[in-house]
Amino acid sequence: MRRWLPNRRDFMVAGAAALVVPVTARAQESYAGQSLTAEKSKFSVLGSENPLTDVWRFKTTGDLPILRARQGEEFRFHIFNQLETDIWLHFFGVRGPSDMMTVAAPAGPNADVEVVFTPPDAGTFWFGPLLDASRQRDMGLTGLLIVEEAQPVSDLVDVPIMIDDWMVDEQGKMDGSFGNLEAAIGEGRLGNWFTVNGAYKPSIAVDRAKTSRLRLLNACNTRTISLQFKNIDLVIIAEDGQPVKPRPVGLDPVQLLPGQRMDLLGISAAEKAVISLDLQEDVVELAFLVAKGQAGDGVADNFALPANPLAVADLTKSREIPLVLAGGAKGGLQSAKVGEEDLPLRNMLEKGLAWAMNGIAGLGGPMLFEAVRGETIVLVVENKTGFSQPLHIHGHVWRLIEQDGKAMDDQPWRDTILIPRLSGAKLLLVADNPGSWAIQSMIAERSDAGLIGGFRVN
Repeated sequence: MRRWLPNRRDFMVAGAAALVVPVTARAQESYAGQSLTAEKSKFSVLGSENPLTDVWRFKTTGDLPILRARQGEEFRFHIFNQLETDIWLHFFGVRGPSDMMTVAAPAGPNADVEVVFTPPDAGTFWFGPLLDASRQRDMGLTGLLIVEEAQPVSDLVDVPIMIDDWMVDEQGKMDGSFGNLEAAIGEGRLGNWFTVNGAYKPSIAVDRAKTSRLRLLNACNTRTISLQFKNIDLVIIAEDGQPVKPRPVGLDPVQLLPGQRMDLLGISAAEKAVISLDLQEDVVELAFLVAKGQAGDGVADNFALPANPLAVADLTKSREIPLVLAGGAKGGLQSAKVGEEDLPLRNMLEKGLAWAMNGIAGLGGPMLFEAVRGETIVLVVENKTGFSQPLHIHGHVWRLIEQDGKAMDDQPWRDTILIPRLSGAKLLLVADNPGSWAIQSMIAERSDAGLIGGFRVN
C-alpha cells in the first residue's frame, strides 16, 4: 500500500503553515553549539544479554536525545540528517513561531538546517517527525526539548524518563510492517517490548542531596501508558509543559497519552525506587531509580513552578467552531476531500487514508478554520469514530471546558487531550500564535492515515 503524503509545497501552504547518570539542571551561560543528527544506530531493546535492535535515533552532544534552551532567550541549533529519508521535524507543545516549529530536514550528508527561535514557555517538550510518523517514530526518532525557567529553579536535578515500546521479535528484529492498513484503521501499532531512555530496565542514579525532577515523556506510537511508582513519594508540578498546582501522585497510576509529558518532584525516595507499567493483565518493571548520597533539605512546602505567559481567554467573546472526527474501522466514513479532490473511501484507502476531520483527510487540502490573532475559540469536537482519540494542537494550548454536555471546571491547560469514542467535548483556546498550524491525532498511524488537519491564525 502506498502512503500518501503532501509534498513540500502542500505542507508549507496547509500544514506548517546498566547505571545511567541523569542530565542535571544547571545554569548555563549559553545554549549555543547544540546539534541534532538523525542516524542509524542499535539499541539494547531486549537487554544486554540479547541481540541488538537496528533503530534510528537523534544524536545530540549528550548521551540522550535532549536539547536544552532557556525561556525567553534565543535558541539556535543545527539539524543533520544522515538517514536515507527526509524528515519533517516538529516541536510538540512549543508555542514558538510557525516557520520554526516544523522544519524540513532533507536526507543527505551535506544537509545542514539551522533552527532559531525564542521559546516563550519553560517546560518539558518533545520533538519528532510530523509526517511518515508511524515508521520514523517507531524506529526511534523522538527526543526531549527541555526549556529551563527564565530564573533558574535551584536545587533540582533533571531526571529524563522517555518511555517507548517496540514491535520486535525474540531476536530483536523490528517488525517492518509500517503502513499496514489494519493498524491504520484500528488501534495503531502497539509494541511488545519496553525501554526507558532507549535501554531495557535501566538503573538511573539520583542524588539525594537535591530534589529530583522527573521529566516524563510517553514516546509510544499508540499506547497510553499507566505508570506505577514504588518506594518514592512524588508530586505533580507540570503537565504538557504547563505548570499546575502541585498535587501528590498518591496511589493512583499516572496516565500519559502518546506524546504527553509530566513533571514530577521526587520528595523522598528509598535506596531503590521502581517505575512500572500497568498493562492491566500484568505489571512490567521499566526502570529503577537508585538513590546515592545524603538527603538534602528538599524544596519548600509551598513550592510551585512559575506560570508561563498564557493569554487570557474571553468566553463572552468566543466563537464556536465544529471539529468532527470520522473514519477508521466501522467509522462510517464514506468520502473525504484529499487535497483538492473529493474521493470515495475506496480511493482513499488506496492512498493509505482512512480518517478525516470535518470531511478533510490529511494536510494539503482546505484549512479546518481560520482565526484572527487573539481570538478566543471554542472547538466543539464530535468524535464519531469507534475509538478514543488523543488530539494534539500545534503552537497553542487548550483547556477542556465541557465533556458530553457536562461543564468541566478548573481543567489544566494542555496541548494533548483525549476525546472518548462516540462522545463530544468543548476545548477552549486563544488563537494567539500567528501562522499555519495543525490539529492531529497523537496515534502516529492515524495521523499518517488522514487524522490531521490545518488551521491558520492571521
